[in-house]
Amino acid sequence: MAAQSSQLVQAEASPAKPIRLLLDGRKLGDGGIGVYTENLIKGLLSVGGVDLSVIIREPSQQSSGLSSNVTWIEDPARPYSLDELVNLPRRVGINQFDVFHAPHYVLPYRVSIPSVVTVHDLIHISHPEKFYYPWIARRLITSAVKRASAVITVSRHTRSELLTLAKVDESKVRFIPNAIAPALTEAVLARDGSERRKSYFFSLFSNNKPHKGLKDLLAAYAMYREGATWRRAFEVCPQLVLAGYGTQEMEKLLLAEGSANLLQGVTVVGALPTQKLQQYLTHALALVVPSLIEGFCLPAIEAQAVGTPVVSRPVPALSELVTDQDIIARDFSVASLAQAMASGAERGMSDARGVNKAHLATFSCACVAAQVKQAYESVLSSRNRA
Repeated sequence: MAAQSSQLVQAEASPAKPIRLLLDGRKLGDGGIGVYTENLIKGLLSVGGVDLSVIIREPSQQSSGLSSNVTWIEDPARPYSLDELVNLPRRVGINQFDVFHAPHYVLPYRVSIPSVVTVHDLIHISHPEKFYYPWIARRLITSAVKRASAVITVSRHTRSELLTLAKVDESKVRFIPNAIAPALTEAVLARDGSERRKSYFFSLFSNNKPHKGLKDLLAAYAMYREGATWRRAFEVCPQLVLAGYGTQEMEKLLLAEGSANLLQGVTVVGALPTQKLQQYLTHALALVVPSLIEGFCLPAIEAQAVGTPVVSRPVPALSELVTDQDIIARDFSVASLAQAMASGAERGMSDARGVNKAHLATFSCACVAAQVKQAYESVLSSRNRA
């Protein structure tokens, strides 16, 4: 009897069995969803309690810093493909896991274990590049949301839109924001926002799709240059520095369209490594986000992490992120964006700029991953009760 009691005490004191999680990482290194997935992996490893396996398409997607703590499973299915929908679960042996997490809105069929889906935005429906996108996206999103055990959205605005679209129980869809890279979170602690800024605006584009507002930004900047407001604070008009993969073909496109005049005062630096990106953000007058729609906006949080004001249009998801030192344009017009840039430049020269650490703490990898893990635990608990 004593031996049995001892065993019971040991069982109660032992840590809970880790969740065997299968995470779809086939978009690692590919835009915002890739960054979301990478930061989620880092956060889950820091939180613990998860035995993590990640699906990738090729070995280059493995992160050397995470290899010893992650099981990598290669599968050839392309994202948003029929192969993904039909064949992926069988090939990866999905039944050996407790939870499957799809970090985008495509949930394969025949997923026999509890599943979690992250829906970042409804841009393929509201601002489609091609005429048939809404027809496909509406069906894929609705199907995924109805079949998933739980759904995560990265903004409250997307959650509201999704509930209207899919018409599911509100308790099934939870808001959990994106996470900021640990390197920038750690940098917050060492920065007080008092470094002297150089005279340039900074803007970052993961792509040059129409809803990103790149041409509107160039037109607004040209309007700002032609105006007189900048002369009150600067001897020379601040430049506009454009970065990201979405800017790499921009100059060629503008030249082909006969819009080369919009490049006056503009410097294109293309894709940047994390450290270089942080330097540009730190010393900018302001980060300008000219998007017409966003599901989230990680560059805005990254700018806030180094004390740089954010200038944006009145996009609902962005309005959820801004602080008192950020500027939101009055409306979506180019003129309003130019005026907001002028205000952002003045704010950027202020010595009162700082970092809101309490605000940023909610976007740390550990904080976000802890909430995601709670979603996993919730769906497992619901299954056990059933």
